[in-house]
Amino acid sequence: MAEPAISLITPTYNRAHVLSDAIRSALAQTFTNFEHIIVDDGSVDNTREVVESFHDPRLRYFHITNSGATAARNYGIERAKGKWVMYLDSDDELFPACMQTMHDSLEAHPEAVFGFPRADRARELYEDGKLVRTIDDSGDTPPQFTIKDIFMRNAGFGCDGFTHLRRLFHEGLMWDEDLKSMEDWEFMMTIGEKYPNGFLYVPVVLYRYRQRYGADNMVSQAEYKTWADAFEHIYQRHKGDKMLEGQTWYPSRVEKWNRLQDEYEAGKRPAYKYYYFDK
Repeated sequence: MAEPAISLITPTYNRAHVLSDAIRSALAQTFTNFEHIIVDDGSVDNTREVVESFHDPRLRYFHITNSGATAARNYGIERAKGKWVMYLDSDDELFPACMQTMHDSLEAHPEAVFGFPRADRARELYEDGKLVRTIDDSGDTPPQFTIKDIFMRNAGFGCDGFTHLRRLFHEGLMWDEDLKSMEDWEFMMTIGEKYPNGFLYVPVVLYRYRQRYGADNMVSQAEYKTWADAFEHIYQRHKGDKMLEGQTWYPSRVEKWNRLQDEYEAGKRPAYKYYYFDK
């Protein structure tokens, strides 16, 4: 049997209640030459049963000791067989043309080693398990995007649909397992510093991304300090990168999020999950 062209990797942890939609979106792709690697990061719910309910040979399930999403992605890449690696988080969905569009676009540009598409993005606020407010955030992924925009953090981007050559992992380019937020940004910077001419932006909306506040995902557990620490970590790791010259986000964003954390601890600001909804 021929090797798949794309290895789609989904890390998941106790997300059985939403994982089915992510898997269905993968199996509904117009592009069929892929494998879907699902790395169960130590779930104690019925994640395995959900995966096994889909009788498709392209699905590959692995259960590991809980180590975090970045470690799960690295684990998946190690076992991937495709020329290209693509990512899909367990609570998001790819649109049917995602794989075909990304594959054809990247293959048409021999210099490309990684790229990502536009998104249908929204922020959702949940209270007692019910959706109470939605903010359309699709404008955060613009029609034009450059490698410099990544380093300057001029707009939003994420894991879903993010695609790179599998060989980069074997060159030592991998997910930072010490980072728990904005890890996709850090990984793209790692690739971009080595391959500044290897980035391809595909300005087509190819996935649905929902950042859920007050639900059971990472941002619901985050504090303002979470982002201060992440910006600090990423800057310290990349401050010597040539591509980072001219950046304006450090130290301003570290100072901003630490200030907001101080205000929260002083009772002058609500919890982080309300930050985008109280404006």
